[in-house]
Amino acid sequence: MKSLAFMIIGVQKGGTTALSHFLAQHPDIGMATTKEVHLFDAPDFDPAWSVAEINERYQPYFLGMEQRAILGEATPIYIAWQEIIPELKRYNPQLKVIVLLRDPVERALSQYAMEFVRNKEARPLWLALLLEGARLLRDKSRAPLGARRCHSYRTRGEYVEQLEHLRRYFPDSQILVIDNSELIGQHDQTLVRVYDFLGVPVVDLPASERVFSGDYDRARYPMCRWLLGCWYRFANRRLKSLLSDMGYSPNWPWLR
Repeated sequence: MKSLAFMIIGVQKGGTTALSHFLAQHPDIGMATTKEVHLFDAPDFDPAWSVAEINERYQPYFLGMEQRAILGEATPIYIAWQEIIPELKRYNPQLKVIVLLRDPVERALSQYAMEFVRNKEARPLWLALLLEGARLLRDKSRAPLGARRCHSYRTRGEYVEQLEHLRRYFPDSQILVIDNSELIGQHDQTLVRVYDFLGVPVVDLPASERVFSGDYDRARYPMCRWLLGCWYRFANRRLKSLLSDMGYSPNWPWLR
C-alpha cells in the first residue's frame, strides 16, 4: 500500500476522535479503521523497519481504501513523545500533520478523569500531579500502563516544547494547528481549512455532532485547577508568540 499522507498527532483529549470521524466521511480520504493505530509508539516498534515494512503493518487498517486519494490516521500520543517525530519524518518527509490543541488545564483534568475511570490511576488528583515528575523519571518505558502513557497530565500540556520539536523536522507548510474550540464552535469553517490543508475538495460537510463524550465534573478540583492555571500562564504566553510566528492569530478563550 502507499504511504500515509497525513496524521492527526495530538493532543490527547483535544478532539482528535471527532476530527478523525469527520474526515472519514470524505470520499477522497481513507482513515484507519481503528482510531489510534499506535504503530510508532508501540513497545515493539523498531526504527530499523523500512517504509515498506511500516506500510505492511498499516495495511490491515486500510483494507478496501486503495482508491482513496490520501490515507491518514490519528494517534495523539505521537506529538507527546519526542522520539516519534523524527521517525515520522523518516517514514514520509512530505507527511502533513494536524495538531488539535485544548486548554491545557481542562486537558489535564480530562485525562485524569479518564485514567481514573479506567482504573489506571488510583491516587487523588493533587497527589498524581505532585508525583508526576518522579513517575516519569522513574518509568521511561513504552509499557501500556506506563507513566508516560497514563500519568503525564501536566506534561502533555506543554505545547510549546512539542510544537518547537515538531518544527525542527517539518516545515510550517506541513503543520496545521487547530484549537478544540474551533472544531466545536466553527465546525464548517474548520473542516474547510482541514480539507484545504490536505488538498482535497470541499464536499458535503458532515454535520456537527458530539462524537465522544468524556465529560467530567468541572466544579471539582478548584485548587488543582488554579495551580495548573498558574503553571501554564507563562507557557501560554510563549505559545501565543510561537503560533504568531507560525502565521496564526489565535483568539481562543484560554489563550487570550
